[in-house]
Amino acid sequence: MPTTSITIAPLPIPESLAGQAGADFTASAELANLVSCLVWGNNDFWVSPAARLEGSRANDYTATYLWAAKHGDRHVGRALLELSLQDNEQNGYVFVAVHPQYRCRGIGRRLLAEAEGLAGSRGRTTLQSWSEHPVGFGLEGQEMLQAETGYGSVPAASPAVRFATKNGFRLEQVDRCSRMPIPADAGRLIEHVETAAARASGSYRLVEWADNCPPQYLDQYAVLRQRMSTDAPLGDLDYQEETWDAVRVRHKEEDLKRMNGRSLVVAAQHRPTGDLVGHTVLEWFPAQPEVVYQEDTLVLRAHRGHRLGLWIKARNLQRVAGSWPQGRRLYTWNAAENSHMLDINIALGFAPAGYEAAWQKKLPAQP
Repeated sequence: MPTTSITIAPLPIPESLAGQAGADFTASAELANLVSCLVWGNNDFWVSPAARLEGSRANDYTATYLWAAKHGDRHVGRALLELSLQDNEQNGYVFVAVHPQYRCRGIGRRLLAEAEGLAGSRGRTTLQSWSEHPVGFGLEGQEMLQAETGYGSVPAASPAVRFATKNGFRLEQVDRCSRMPIPADAGRLIEHVETAAARASGSYRLVEWADNCPPQYLDQYAVLRQRMSTDAPLGDLDYQEETWDAVRVRHKEEDLKRMNGRSLVVAAQHRPTGDLVGHTVLEWFPAQPEVVYQEDTLVLRAHRGHRLGLWIKARNLQRVAGSWPQGRRLYTWNAAENSHMLDINIALGFAPAGYEAAWQKKLPAQP
């Protein structure tokens, strides 16, 4: 099939999923889901078109752009570009997917060129992207590509790895994707919660909420979210501190609700000062009820060494069965070099499910 028979054009983000614009957006979203399913061998990371639409809408913090590669009326490729609007304005975050039947024909390269061109025209100097690799490959040997951090590697023969390296990206970091069955072992969680609480020696207590942060903790929670952008291991990824305040916290909460998502948060509070010094977040979507996602977990450096990370994570896991009883699998991601958090996850019952490669490319300066 000649490459010239494939058309590539911007894909408008529609007001709704109704009509032709909505049908095109849905087809692109389902292509992304298909590619994810073929990578993982399951639909655990399926995202409804409605949720993708809500996550793509313009807002004060992120601008999203889409392109579609079509063979006639069939969507065979897509590119998504996200641009931060209030911090990290040097970066563009790009995601390219091509149907397996249409690969090795230059479609991905053409889609990437569109995204690169727009990012460069908006003054972005760095592109970042991620690829996913399930377990089942060796972690050492000549056929592996090691991250610049020196921790973690991915198979050099993977189509995603070949595409990234051929198009000028460097493998900066590898995250481990871990999975555990839920409901978790109740006895194990009780033991972890009690042991960690004893270690805290009365200097800390837990604060919990669902979906919305209580007003009295908003400003402190914003500090934790901001510190998450700097305290997590990043290797040499060009990523600067985000700016968070109460308004941004509420925006993220409302954004999740528009995507029909739910969250559970447990925070650690320092009793002498009343400050929140750590937090952990779980998210769940009724459209994919068997899957729960472990998102941010952070303990401020000055308060580490008291088993607060284990305490808050174990306690939040105790809440899952009552809040989201349909949940059967829990996923989380951690930098391969983050041995402390990986040890906590192993103690809780997580096992490796795969690896996520973080790629970076420097763009030439625009005239």
